[in-house]
Amino acid sequence: MRSDLEIYKELNILCVDDDIAIIEIYQEMFSLLFKNVYTAYDGESGYASFLENRIDIVLTDHAMPVLSGLGMSKKIREKDGGVPIIMLTALENLEMLREAIDIRITSFIKKPLSSKAIFSTLSFVAKSVLADRILLNMQKEQILYSTYQEKLTYDKERVIIKNDLVESQKLAEFVCEVFYKPRDILSGDSYIIRKVSQESYFLFIVDGMGKGISASATAMLCSAFINRSVDLSIQEEKFSLKEIVRELIEFIGPNLLDEEVVSASFFYFNESDKNLEYAMFSMPAALYMLENSETVLKIKSNNPPLVGYTQNIKTSFLDTKDLCKILLFSDGLNENSLKNSNESYAKCLSDDFKDSKEMHSLELKREEKIEEQEDDITYIFLHKESENVR
Repeated sequence: MRSDLEIYKELNILCVDDDIAIIEIYQEMFSLLFKNVYTAYDGESGYASFLENRIDIVLTDHAMPVLSGLGMSKKIREKDGGVPIIMLTALENLEMLREAIDIRITSFIKKPLSSKAIFSTLSFVAKSVLADRILLNMQKEQILYSTYQEKLTYDKERVIIKNDLVESQKLAEFVCEVFYKPRDILSGDSYIIRKVSQESYFLFIVDGMGKGISASATAMLCSAFINRSVDLSIQEEKFSLKEIVRELIEFIGPNLLDEEVVSASFFYFNESDKNLEYAMFSMPAALYMLENSETVLKIKSNNPPLVGYTQNIKTSFLDTKDLCKILLFSDGLNENSLKNSNESYAKCLSDDFKDSKEMHSLELKREEKIEEQEDDITYIFLHKESENVR
């Protein structure tokens, strides 16, 4: 038994018995073993002691005045479903035993008492408590480690995301505002805003389809590679939207899982030519409005989703001469459920965009209509500051 004595030193025990002589025996036996020994002479005071102290093991008689051991155990179970409760009983009352089992009494010690029976039961229960505590600590450490790793991943995402306009928020004659809010620490969305020249800009939004680490890794790989490609094109003063897309497909294709697809939008604003070249791969339609118009127009995807075997790349052009505002986004914005409805925010997005002069106004409208965020949300809102912008 001496080899087992160490297991008790971290534990507190509550002993409840109406027999003063038994309580004195407990104090004498346990005071050198347990960290703390708490005692009570009836179930009511025993329950009060349980609430006041951190108790690891309860050792109680059943038949006591004021409140029985079973009655006290029921009250304890309402507060703590896991603390071990050892009950001393003659094991003759079958109804009491059924009730005790129902409330998950951990173990029984048959009267008359013997030190061997007490220590044998306590040894088993104490080891179980410590094993549970060790397991809980391991789980906490694992959660902390996982949270730490997720935070590092999120920080890495923020480093990979590049927005050359984060300070000026000026894209030619447009104000450029970005809303980026991952649902979890790991985001399947990413975006890039790069100034290619004094009169040209490149915007990219990617949505790694799926959830968790796989989608996040794909989005980060895409953004990191695109950034490098854009850097090289700027250095060489030779930018081609199709070439940027083609290079990404060649890179990301071998790194995709068998059934994995990627949704992405590529936009190239050329201020001198007053046009927007775009390639959208299974992304929600971008919304835009022209000056002196009340109509919300759409730029629809012109390519299927990106996969490992994608070969054909189609780009299209939009005349931006009369463009007054445009909204580019991933599907986390329009697919979010509405409050108290089975419909999605896509039902309201066009009207909210039409009535919003800037991102803050759109966000207020969106937050009024959705219950909770269901996916990563990324959108870029470009708008002119002139008076005729809605």
